Amino acid sequence: MIELFNAAIAPHQVLLTLLLALVVCYWLLVILGALDFEADLPDADLDLDSDGHHAHHGMSTGGVWITAGRLFGFSQVPIVVWLSFLFLFMWFLSLVLNEKWNPSHSILQTFILLLPNLVGSLVITKLVTIPVARLFKAMADSDTEAEVVIGRTGTVCSIEADETYGQLEITANGAPLLINVRTQGGTLVKGTQAKITSAGPDNAFYFIESV
Repeated sequence: MIELFNAAIAPHQVLLTLLLALVVCYWLLVILGALDFEADLPDADLDLDSDGHHAHHGMSTGGVWITAGRLFGFSQVPIVVWLSFLFLFMWFLSLVLNEKWNPSHSILQTFILLLPNLVGSLVITKLVTIPVARLFKAMADSDTEAEVVIGRTGTVCSIEADETYGQLEITANGAPLLINVRTQGGTLVKGTQAKITSAGPDNAFYFIESV
């Protein structure tokens, strides 16, 4: 442990250690609630469509940024998540590369090893963020679904709907959609027309009221 600490604060490693420390501090503040973590994903497809005419006249700056984002993975996850992974892998690979190829801790050799470190870290970050991106996409889809159904009116199809259980049937795109619902007081019997007022925690169910 002492050897790891000494290696982490060595001159060739200390900058990456400071960056990693900032990442750790940020996530600690998020966990403690001192900072709000906004997981809004950039809508790359929308940007491409809205500016599609530029594709016929050469790639714009926005097009380059979108292409880079798709290539390296930072367009699929919040940038702070992507940077957290990148700094973590760069810190670790720096330890490994310098231990093997720079035992004398030469600053010049450190800069030379920075290029393979960055390339390797970008590849690993891209691979790691693939499943993470799927998680954020599922969260975004859940939020979109909530925005679509809130304000809709349907029919209670369970025996009753109360503060602990209930199901509501609404029509979506011509097909019936069955969702889990709760009331915020009182009981609604089967066949009652009810309006969806808001989403519950994690959009696991929705609150309804009689109309």
